[in-house]
Amino acid sequence: MTSFRSRALRSEAGFTLIELLIVIVIVGILATFISLSIGNRPLDDRLQAESERIEQLLKLAEEESQVKGMALGLRFTSTGYQFLALNDKAQWTDYGQVSGILRTRALMQPFYSELHIEGRMVPPAQDQATADPRNGKQPVQPQILLLPGGETTAFELDLKAPGYRPYFHMEADALGRIRRERRWQQ
Repeated sequence: MTSFRSRALRSEAGFTLIELLIVIVIVGILATFISLSIGNRPLDDRLQAESERIEQLLKLAEEESQVKGMALGLRFTSTGYQFLALNDKAQWTDYGQVSGILRTRALMQPFYSELHIEGRMVPPAQDQATADPRNGKQPVQPQILLLPGGETTAFELDLKAPGYRPYFHMEADALGRIRRERRWQQ
């Protein structure tokens, strides 16, 4: 009778110190993983949205090039990117004047892009809307060509934020296939 009573009292006594410590450690580990996975959520959401926008605009420009049977160009500046088309004088001009959707776009702050063609980093183009030899500005030239046959200049584009490890990497092959993925800086 006494052994039954002592067992009943022990089971109602509560948690031992070791059990409480184990629970606290588990809760701490879970809280750490949750805080690491959340990170800087607003910045991450904006980075993802900007990379999706660039990807969709590239696909739209490829389709527009094929449907209209004309070459389009794309150039990245330090502040954004611009779609170009050849005018009747065989000069590259802002295609946004013709197509409002493929207009010149600024990158959301604080993002910046790094363009690589043939494994080499391409410096950003000058921030200018059109060429004007009278003012000493160089003619506008695309860094990427989108041709009517579906061919594209093969390139890699990284969309990054200063001091933020995650970034989005986009690749396009010569056939215009675009792939986008999240990566982390070392």
